Amino acid sequence: MPKYFKTCLLALLITLLYSPAIAQSMGKLSAGAKGNAKTDSYLVEAGDLLGIVVWKNEELSANYTVRPDGKITIPLIGDIIAAGMKTDNISFQIELKLKEFIDSPFVTVIVREAASNLVYVLGEVRNPGVYRIQGSLSVLQVIALAGGFTEFAKREKMVLIRLEKGLQKKINLSFREIIKSPEAGGNILLLRGDTLVVP
Repeated sequence: MPKYFKTCLLALLITLLYSPAIAQSMGKLSAGAKGNAKTDSYLVEAGDLLGIVVWKNEELSANYTVRPDGKITIPLIGDIIAAGMKTDNISFQIELKLKEFIDSPFVTVIVREAASNLVYVLGEVRNPGVYRIQGSLSVLQVIALAGGFTEFAKREKMVLIRLEKGLQKKINLSFREIIKSPEAGGNILLLRGDTLVVP
């Protein structure tokens, strides 16, 4: 068999043997990238508790609560904008300012408590109030947390008020329609800051 054909045959065998492993590795890399994108999607808001860790600097490493003006104050460098930012953006800001005082600073920002991750239930439910979203929370679930409807509740005239791009959006909801067909979208997942009104 000519040398050229032997080389081609060897290359083909290597490709066949290793292509599943390569594909699997690429799949893992892709999944990892998606996972990182998902975990880094949270935007910090006022009231959130942030853990700031400055490597090899315990004096600057501490927990900081985001003030109503959207900032945190860190010793040595002063105010940092936090609200509306991702944690890596906050880390970058801190590292940039610390370079004036520390060589090659490395900063990690962790959301220790998402105080802004709240929804509100008003009106004819047994326990109106403020409820924290842990994981996901649907309309039916928050009604259950609020103790269910009172006898005077107008279940077919519920309203969800949601802030989108600085504007309040009104979503009309019917309890009967949600029960009849929850997959149709009526039993929507609540977002932080949502207010459910049961007249």
